[in-house]
Amino acid sequence: MFYLTEFVKSLGESLLRGFSFLFFSSIFAFALTHRPWVSDLIEKISPEKMANPYFVTVIDSDVNPDKLKKLVSQLPGVVGIFEKTKTDNEEKINQLVSQLGSGYEVGSDLMNFKSIKFVLSPSLSNESLSFIRAQVIKMGGTNHINATEIKYPEVTHLMKSHPFYNLLEDYGDWMVIGVFGLFWIISFWLVYDSFRARSYLIEKFQRKNDVASKTIASGLISIVLFFTAFGVVNGTVKFFDVIILLMVYSVFWSFSLKSWSWKSTR
Repeated sequence: MFYLTEFVKSLGESLLRGFSFLFFSSIFAFALTHRPWVSDLIEKISPEKMANPYFVTVIDSDVNPDKLKKLVSQLPGVVGIFEKTKTDNEEKINQLVSQLGSGYEVGSDLMNFKSIKFVLSPSLSNESLSFIRAQVIKMGGTNHINATEIKYPEVTHLMKSHPFYNLLEDYGDWMVIGVFGLFWIISFWLVYDSFRARSYLIEKFQRKNDVASKTIASGLISIVLFFTAFGVVNGTVKFFDVIILLMVYSVFWSFSLKSWSWKSTR
């Protein structure tokens, strides 16, 4: 019973390590043959794509704010509309007036201005953001509405100032590929001893040669060919990236060419 338990445990560990090696081999190959997709993914997790952009408008008394908000809410990509209260507007104006000096007076018309904030979806392109802003100005009337440029929350600027995001922006695709490559190397070494022991048994008792090198080569070549063909169909594969993939696989495949001797996997 003890030996059966140990056998099942050893088999489970071997299968898990083998699956991990196959999984990370495929992920690493996919990342290198689809590097533009990786770059697009990195762009989607940039600070601008994780925070909602917005712009603020100031409208005069000739514009119906309720009608404007209703029209703008129907535009795709508008996720929120917030109108400041009259009290907030008066406090803001009074703050500005106080900075101009005690002799400056504010006309009653200025107090009728209203401020509306339009929050947009971060998935929109820069062209779409500018289009929505232009549409809002058009709906309100160029002579009756003023709008700020597209802005992002302050946290976006803080995140972009961090060196990590500068590195991610410049080398994000290679950083992700490097992480996948590291996981693949770890999975290779985890499965190495178990695979070596079983290949040794096959070579000694079934009189076959180079079982390890032939098996690893056939597996990795199949993965390279499959994902390269997949990348050609998708238009993402690049010759230089395929060469890197083959070089990495070849370097570690060369370990299987060394002389083999028995080594227990337990």
